[in-house]
Amino acid sequence: MIVKPYTQTLYMEALISLNKRLHKSHPKYLSLREELHRNIAGNIGEEAVMNFLEKVNLPYKFYAFHNISLYGESLIQMDILLISQYYAVILEVKNIQGEIEFKSHPFQLSRTLATGERHSFESPEIQLQEYIYQLNGIFKETGISIPIYGAVVFPFTSSYMKTPPGKTTILFRNEIRFYLRNLGTQNPPLSLEDLNNLKNFILNKTIIYNPFPLTQRYLIHPNDIIIGVECTSCNFAGMKKVARHWICPRCKNVSNDAHDQTIKDYFLVYKNSISNKECRHFLKLNNIHEATRILKNANLIKTGKYKDASYKMHFTH
Repeated sequence: MIVKPYTQTLYMEALISLNKRLHKSHPKYLSLREELHRNIAGNIGEEAVMNFLEKVNLPYKFYAFHNISLYGESLIQMDILLISQYYAVILEVKNIQGEIEFKSHPFQLSRTLATGERHSFESPEIQLQEYIYQLNGIFKETGISIPIYGAVVFPFTSSYMKTPPGKTTILFRNEIRFYLRNLGTQNPPLSLEDLNNLKNFILNKTIIYNPFPLTQRYLIHPNDIIIGVECTSCNFAGMKKVARHWICPRCKNVSNDAHDQTIKDYFLVYKNSISNKECRHFLKLNNIHEATRILKNANLIKTGKYKDASYKMHFTH
C-alpha cells in the first residue's frame, strides 16, 4: 500500500525557479543546469518505481513511502522506503543511462555513454549502507527491531551493468517484486499493530528538506537573480500590475494571481524573509498598499509591526 505517494520534491521546484531566474552569463549557470537535469532524471526514475510498486501484490501487508527524510546521527534522505511486519527495505533509485561500472578503493560509480563520454558519480553503495545503519538506530530508539535491507534500483533498461558491485544488491525495476517475495517472512518481529504504529511514526517524523533560499546554498549573490512577476503563459519575468490584474507586455496574457508563484520563488531562491519594501522590489511594484495586500493574502508568517514587519513562508511538502 502506498502511504506517501510520489510527489515532485520542493528542492526540484526550487532548482527550476533558480534556473529560470539566474542570469545565463553567471559562472554557475551551466553547473546548476546540469544539477537540474540530474534531478529531473532522478524524479522520473523514482516516479517509475513508485508506479511499479502500486501494482505489486505480496501475501502480507506492506507500506511504501516516497522521499522520506529522517534525522538519525545526521539527515538521511531515502528515495523509497518499504516496511512490513518482517523487514524494512530502502530503495536507492539511480536513473543513469549507459554502461555502468561499480568501483571500490575508493568506492565510485562510473558510466560510459555510447559516444564514449565517461562520467563519475558518488557511490550509491556507501550511501545505502549509511542509510541502513542510521535507520537501524532510529528504529531501535523507538523499540523497533526488524531486519533492514537495501538495494540500488535502476528503473530503465537504458542502464547496462558492466561491472556490478561486490556486495550491494542491484535491481532493475521489474526485479523488485521477485526480490521482495524472496525476503524472509518467518516469525514476524512486528504485529500488525506495531506495523501501523511504525507507519505513523515515519509519517510524523519525516521532515522537509529545506536548503532554501538556494542563493545561500550555492553562494550566489541575490543581485544575480532576475526579479519580476513571471508570466503564467510565456514565462517572461516582467508582468505589469494594472488595477487588480497582471498583464504581460510580451504576450498580453492577463492573470489575477501570477504573483503567487513569484512570492514562492522569492523564498525558494532569493531570501528567507520579505518586507514590504523587498516585495515591491522583487515584484516591481510601486504601490506600498498593493504590496501589503499581497503579503497579507499569501499565507505567510508575520513578525513585527508597521515598518518593521517581515514575513516568512512555511513549506509543507
